Amino acid sequence: MIQSMTGFGSSEGKFNGATFKVEIRSVNQRYCDINVRFPDALGRLEPAVRNNISNTFARGKFEVVLIQADSTGDEEVPAINKSTINRYQAILKSLSKEFKELNIDMKLNNTITISDLYLLAEKNSFKKMDYSDRKADDFLINLLKQSIEDLKKMRLKEGQIISKDIQKRIIKLEAMIKKISRHIPQVVTNMKKHYLGKIKELAGAITLDMNRIHQEVAMMIEKMDVEEELVRLGSHITQLNEKITKGGVVGRSLDFLLQEINREINTIGSKSSDSKISQTVIEMKSEVERIREQVQNIE
Repeated sequence: MIQSMTGFGSSEGKFNGATFKVEIRSVNQRYCDINVRFPDALGRLEPAVRNNISNTFARGKFEVVLIQADSTGDEEVPAINKSTINRYQAILKSLSKEFKELNIDMKLNNTITISDLYLLAEKNSFKKMDYSDRKADDFLINLLKQSIEDLKKMRLKEGQIISKDIQKRIIKLEAMIKKISRHIPQVVTNMKKHYLGKIKELAGAITLDMNRIHQEVAMMIEKMDVEEELVRLGSHITQLNEKITKGGVVGRSLDFLLQEINREINTIGSKSSDSKISQTVIEMKSEVERIREQVQNIE
C-alpha cells in the first residue's frame, strides 16, 4: 500500500506515577529527516528513536516529542508533603481546643479541602523525574513504537485516498489517448485534402506529377504522425498504474514516470496542428499536473 508523508501519531502511558506522551508529526520531505525533542537527560535514547523511525519510514520530515502530561514544568511532578500537612492539622486541632476553652467558636473538619491545600502551597514540594533510571528506557521506546504504528496507520489511510484519486485520473488519461487514436485517421484524411488542394491551387495550369505529389504529402504527414508517442504514453501510464496498485516506496519512481509522460504529451502537442487533438493535449497536461501534486505527498 502507498503511504502519504503527512501524518500524526501519539501514545500515552504511566511510569513511576507520572504520565508520559510520545507524539510524532511527519510532513513532506525528499529524504528521511528526524528531529528528536527529548529532555537532555534522555539523549542516550536518540539513536534508538532515529533507528525505529528510519527502519519504518523511507521519506518524510519527522518531529518526535516526549511530553510529561502531568508535569509542572522542568520535568517535575508534584509530591505533597504529607508529614507537613499532618503537623498542620495537629496545630489546627490544638488551636481549636484552646479557642473552645476561651468560648470562641471555631469548627474544624476532619478533612483538608482544596482551599487548605492552596494555603499550604508553600509547604508542598516538587521533585524532578529521575531519567537516569534505565527502566524508563524500555518504557519510553515502547511508547515510541506505539506512536510509530499510530502514525503509520494515518499515513496509510491518507495514502489510500491519494491512490484512488490518482487512479481516477489515470482512467481519464487512458480515455484521452483512445480519443486521440480514434481521431487520427480523420486528421490524416483532412491533411491530405488540405495539402493537395493547396498544391493544385498554386500550380494553376501546370501539369503535375500526382504520384510524386502524393509521396511528398505522405512524407509530410508522416513527420506529423503521433502514433509512436501515443504507444509510449500508454506504456508509461500503464507502469504508473501498476506502481500505484503495487504500493510501497514509489514516490520518486512515480515522479520520473510523470516526467516521461509529460514529455510525450508535449511532443504530441507540438506535432499536431489539429484543434481537437490540441484541446485534448491541454486536458491531459492538466490531469498530469494534478497527479504530480498528489505524488509530492507520497512516500
